[in-house]
Formats: sequence, C-alpha cells, structure tokens
Amino acid sequence: MTNFFDGRKIIYLFLGLILLTHILILSKLIYFPYPELFIYPYLTNHGLKPYSQIIDQHFPGLMFLPLNLDNLGMTTPEIARIWSIMLVLATQLMLFFVGKEIFKSNTKAILVNLLYLFWQPFFEGWVLWIDSFLPVILLPAFYSFYKRWIFRTGLLLGLGIVFKQVLIPLAFFVLICFFWKDEKFKVILRYLSGLLLPIIFMVIYLLVIGVFRDFWYWTVIFNLTVFAKSGRGEIPTLAHLFRVLLVFGTPFLILRKIRLTEAQILIIFLTGALLGLSTRFDFVHFQPALPFAVLAFVYSLGSFNKSPQAYQAWSGRLKIVGIFGYFLILFWWLNIFYKGHLGNRVIAFDSQIKELAVKIKDYTTPGEKIFVFGREPHLYQMSETLPAGDVFVFQFPWFFQVAEKRILEGIIRDQPQIVISDRTTEIENQKITDFGRTIDQYINENYQKIDNVGTADILRRKS
Repeated sequence: MTNFFDGRKIIYLFLGLILLTHILILSKLIYFPYPELFIYPYLTNHGLKPYSQIIDQHFPGLMFLPLNLDNLGMTTPEIARIWSIMLVLATQLMLFFVGKEIFKSNTKAILVNLLYLFWQPFFEGWVLWIDSFLPVILLPAFYSFYKRWIFRTGLLLGLGIVFKQVLIPLAFFVLICFFWKDEKFKVILRYLSGLLLPIIFMVIYLLVIGVFRDFWYWTVIFNLTVFAKSGRGEIPTLAHLFRVLLVFGTPFLILRKIRLTEAQILIIFLTGALLGLSTRFDFVHFQPALPFAVLAFVYSLGSFNKSPQAYQAWSGRLKIVGIFGYFLILFWWLNIFYKGHLGNRVIAFDSQIKELAVKIKDYTTPGEKIFVFGREPHLYQMSETLPAGDVFVFQFPWFFQVAEKRILEGIIRDQPQIVISDRTTEIENQKITDFGRTIDQYINENYQKIDNVGTADILRRKS
C-alpha cells in the first residue's frame, strides 16, 4: 500500500491522465491544418523553386527544404492531426521536465501541465501552423539557456528562426542578456556560432538553388512594405484582448522576482515569443509563447508568499481571490469554447473539396498543369496536378498586388486545358473578381464550363 501511494507515482499517474485527456480533446475538436503545410512541400518536391516559383513570405522550415513535411509523410489531414497531437504531447512532457527543474517541485510542474491542458486548445490549438512546431524548439532552447549550454541555446534558436523569422527578436534579447551580464567574448561568440549555423546552411541552400534574391524580397522587403500595409488582418476586439490579457498578462507578475535568474530567463522568452504577434493577431500565433506564459504564471504565484510581514495576510487573501477569479473565468470561457469547437469538421478538407479533387482527377492526368482560381490551393496536391506557368501564390489581395501579372502570363503561356474557378470567393471582404480582375477576365474569355461542384466551376479551354 505504501508503494501504491508513493507521491512520485501519483504525480506520474496524474501526468499520464493529463496527456490522455489532451489527446482526447484534440481528437474531438474541429481541425484546421493550414493548406500551406501541404501544398508548399508538394510543389517543392515536384521541382518548383521556393520564393522564385512558389511565392511565400515565411522562412523555409519544413515547407521548402529538401527534408519537408511531404517526404516526411504528412500528406493528409488525418496524418496532420497525428502530428498535432504528437507535438502537443512532446510539449507537455518538456513542460513537466522544465517545470520540475525550475520549481524543484513535481506538484508545481503538474500545475503547469494542467494550465497548458486548459489553454492550449483555447488558443487555436485545433490549428496546425508553423507556430505549432515552435514550442518543441523553444522549450529545449529555454532549458539550454537556463543550464548555460551556450552553443546549444544558439543552435536551437537558429533552428527556430529557420522555421519562422519572428523569433529573431528573441534571439536578439538573448544576445543582449549576455552583454548585460558582461559575459566574456568567447561566450558571446559561442552563442553566435550556434545561432548562425542553421541560418548559414539555409542561406547556402537558397544560393545553390538560385533563389536568394527572391527569398530576400518576399521574406523581408515584401513583409515590411506591401504586407505591412495590406495583410495585417482585422483589429482584435476587446473580448480578444481581455482573453490575452488574462493568460499572457498575469504571468508578468513574475517581475516581482526579477532579481532571480529563472524569472529573468522566463521574461526574455515570454516577451520574445510574444513579439511574433507583430504580424497578425490570430490566436494560433500565441502558441509559441504559451508554454512560457504558464511557467511564468506558476512561478509568480510564490512571489506573494515573500511579501513584507505587515502585508502578508492581506496579500495572501488577495492571492486566493485572484486565483479563484482566474479559474472562474477560465472555466466560463472554456465552456463557451467547447460548445463552439467540438465536432468532426476539418476546415479546408470538407466533403465538397474532396469531391472537387476527385473530379479534377477525372479530367486530368497526374502531373498535368491546371489553374485553380478562387478555391483551396492544396487542390493541386489533392488532385496530383501542378500550377500553370510553374508559378504558385496564395490568392490573397496583398500577394496579387505584386504577382497577378506574372500568374496571368504563366496561364497564357501554358494554356492549361482545365481551370477551376469560383467567382464567389472573398478574401477579407474583397472579392477575388475585383483584386484578380485580369485573370478572371482571361478565364471568362477563353474557357467554358463543363462541370461544377457547389460554387466551383470546372472549365475546359475553348477550342
């Protein structure tokens, strides 16, 4: 009996229950794997060059490198959901390990896991995007920094930057921390060596395939000009801001312990990860910062215990009221969230899209060039076809400002026999027939309808 009720075994049993619960939740929620994660690796593996022929504004990660999600087997939404679950399980295990190291307490580490279980699905944990991969890189980077494994810290942050450039501010904050602590030059050099190694390999690869100039334009110049003006998305509502303030504002109570090394490192990683939101305010972009938010929140709870004696009783009551209010709001929000997000719907992979992909296959041969206008871009991957003109871009208004003419030239040159057109599509309240007017006009003049699925017309070139 004594062994059965051993504290460590109970903690591990509780951790196992948290992991199983998290798996169950993610398997029952609606799901949205971003189409980019399917179409970009597919086109890369079929010979199109990233940034030159596959136009995108993100660093390559597992989308554009020779080792990518397509040849790693993530080719369907069902497999993608397994990836999502495995990433979350890995993050949970890392959180327990890191929490146990920082707090020297299994109980506090489990509290971190519990909070992550609550908040991870809420902040679009049902979405798979680049941000979903970053926690499994950032948590080891955090632990390496905590342990003063300098080269490894830089190496992991450099790897993170190869996935998404929004981690550059975090890498810079870590560098500033070394200067602030008057570290020796060899320490800084060791960090920079690790940081730059993955980035240098990425640059060499882009130079070898001859697309570095395109990479620089789309990931730097385009992002700072066209996208900054047109692609920021909707302004967050007060309701969105309040949710963010509770989850990502309360962890900054850790500032009360700013003199402690653990608190300093947590603030650096939390702040650095949050700066990635300078692009768009979608909840999924909070995923890289969420592990550090729950770690910092649990760490901050102990700060009230060390209040001056005259205020200890008052601060203790305030702490109880605050925690009660926090969890009351949490369960209220989660109740609303699960009412709206439980289900078997897979966004961008519904039955109509699957039917459309099957019909495209009926009218084409594998590897044939077609053009998809106003419908899901991963239809190329689902139908085993390729884009006309050997150029692909997501049909967003901000991309079309720069690339519409080039896309039209490719269609005119290749004259694909089959075109898929949905003229009802709107992107952020802009009709595709407006911001893609010249392409729409060319299609109407040169193609005729032979079939349809819903609002999507299948067109054949006029003889």
